[in-house]
Amino acid sequence: MFDELQKLEPEFTESMFQTKVNNIFVAMMNAIMFRDIERVSSSLGEEMRGVISNRINELNQNHEIQMYDELNVKHNEVVKVTILEDRYQIDVKLTSRYMDYKLDSDSKALKSGNNSSRIEKVNWLTFEEKRNHKSLGTSAKCPSCGAPIDYNYTGVCEYCGSQMPKEDYDWVLVSWTQE
Repeated sequence: MFDELQKLEPEFTESMFQTKVNNIFVAMMNAIMFRDIERVSSSLGEEMRGVISNRINELNQNHEIQMYDELNVKHNEVVKVTILEDRYQIDVKLTSRYMDYKLDSDSKALKSGNNSSRIEKVNWLTFEEKRNHKSLGTSAKCPSCGAPIDYNYTGVCEYCGSQMPKEDYDWVLVSWTQE
């Protein structure tokens, strides 16, 4: 399934991609739980940033905290690789487990869900990477000032404040649905 992609992108490896998928998924769920999109913003495509921002805004308006306790990824599997003229697209089936419940943000009382047993959910994720994307090299450095950056966290250089849209450099999550 990856043969054509690896010919076009020799540095691509399935194991590194699957690790990235797991990390982005957990970061996204934590962003919702902590109501802080900055935890994952740089790893999301524009539409997904809107989806997660809307979810966080809804939680804030309803005075709720969405909890995903004991969150982990049980398994992820690539189901489709698509090579388009301007980008690559990979569809992933990810099975996650966690306790899913909501708390009142003021009293911290349980509002809904179950905080005593874990559930298993199937998530369908689509990731995209631009063809001929820019490279940050093996050690990520800010393209503006050259400082080392923790690019996995915010996509903003902590030294000069430059925004580095991850979609210009790496895989980003462009869609997410759950069963």
